[in-house]
Amino acid sequence: MCVITSLFLGLIISAEEIVKDRKILKRESFLNLSWLSYLNSKITIMFLISAIQTISFILIGNYILEIKGMTISYWFVLFTTSCFANILGLNISSAFTSVITIYILIPFILIPQLLFSGVIVSFDKLHKNSLSSYEYVPVIGNLMSTRWSFEALAVEQFRNNKYERNFFRYDMEISSDDWYSYFLINVLKTDMKLTILHKADHRFYEMVTGNLQKLNYHLEELRLAAGFKKQIILNFENFDSLAAKNTERYLDSLKGFFIRDHKRNLFLKDSVSLALEKKIGKEEFQNLKENYENEQLTNILVEGKEKEKYINTRTRIIRKYQPAYMKPSSKFGLAQFYAPVKRIGSVDIETFWFNLLVLWFVILLLYIALYYNILQRILTYFEKSALPVVSKKRII
Repeated sequence: MCVITSLFLGLIISAEEIVKDRKILKRESFLNLSWLSYLNSKITIMFLISAIQTISFILIGNYILEIKGMTISYWFVLFTTSCFANILGLNISSAFTSVITIYILIPFILIPQLLFSGVIVSFDKLHKNSLSSYEYVPVIGNLMSTRWSFEALAVEQFRNNKYERNFFRYDMEISSDDWYSYFLINVLKTDMKLTILHKADHRFYEMVTGNLQKLNYHLEELRLAAGFKKQIILNFENFDSLAAKNTERYLDSLKGFFIRDHKRNLFLKDSVSLALEKKIGKEEFQNLKENYENEQLTNILVEGKEKEKYINTRTRIIRKYQPAYMKPSSKFGLAQFYAPVKRIGSVDIETFWFNLLVLWFVILLLYIALYYNILQRILTYFEKSALPVVSKKRII
C-alpha cells in the first residue's frame, strides 16, 4: 500500500499540470519559448513535492509500524515511484485536453498496477503462454512499476536488515544444499526410473527424450554446484539399466556432498551467531532479532504463497523452494519474484539497486517521450486514421 500510495500521490499532483496551462502555452508558442525549460521547471517542482510527501509518509508510517533501519531505503524507493508517477502524469496531461478524461484514466492506470504487482495475484497463478514461464516473472509483471518497487522494498528489508545481514549468505547456501539434496536429486531419481521403465515403448518416446534432456541439464548443474570433475551425459542410445545404476550412484554421491555442505554452513552460521552474541551480549542480541526480523515478511519471501517446492516440466525442474535465497539462472536480468540478486552477464546486482535502475531508466524513457510529445502524436495519429463520420443529409 505504501507503493500504491506513492504512485497515486505522484499522479494526482502532476496529471493537471500541463493541461491547465494549454491556453498559455498556445499563446506563448509564438514567442518560441523553450519547451525543455518549461518541462524541467515542472519536473523540478513535482520531484520536490514528491520528496517531501514521501519522507513525511515514511517517517510517520515507520514510526507507527515500528519499522527500524529502513528510512533511507524506503524513501529512495517510494520517492522513485512518485517520480515515475510524476513523469507519467505529465505525459498524460500533455496528451489529453480534458481534465475529466485524465481523472477517469487514473484508476485504469492504478488498478493493473495493484493487481499485477505480484502481491494481490500470484504470478504463478497467471495463465502461461509463449511470453511467460514458470521460472521468471511474466511480462505483464515486468511492465508494472509497482512490481519493481515492492520487490525492491521487500527484498531489502528481508536480507539487509541489521539482524539478517549477518547470516544471509549462509542461509542462501543452506537453502541451496537443501534444494539439491532433498528435492532435486530425489525428483531426478524418480524421472530416471520412469525413463528406464518406458524407454522400449515408442508411445513414450517424447517423454523419454524429454526426461533425458532434463537429466543432462540438472546433472551438469549439480556437478558445477558441487565442483565434481566427473561428467555424465545420457542419450537415448546409451541409456540402459547399467547407465541408470551408475547415474543413481553418482546422484547419491552428490547428495552426500550437499548434506555435508549443509552441516558445514549451519556450523558457520552458528559460529557467527555465537560471536555476535558474545560481542554485544545475549540480551542485546535477542533485542536485535526482535527489532529487525519480520516473521511475516520472512514467511512471504521464503515460503511464498504457494506451497509447491518445484514445477516439473518436460525438460526442466523449476525450483520454487525459498525464492528469496535462490540466485536466478538468466544472465539478462530476468528472475523469479523476490530474487536476492539480478544477473547481467556474469555480474550479480542486488535486487534493490537493480530494480531502482530499471525504474529510473523507465523515467528517462518517459521524459524523452514527454519532450517529443510521443503520446500526443500517437493519439493524433489514431484520431486522423479513424473512419470519417458520415454527414447528415440536408432536409429539403
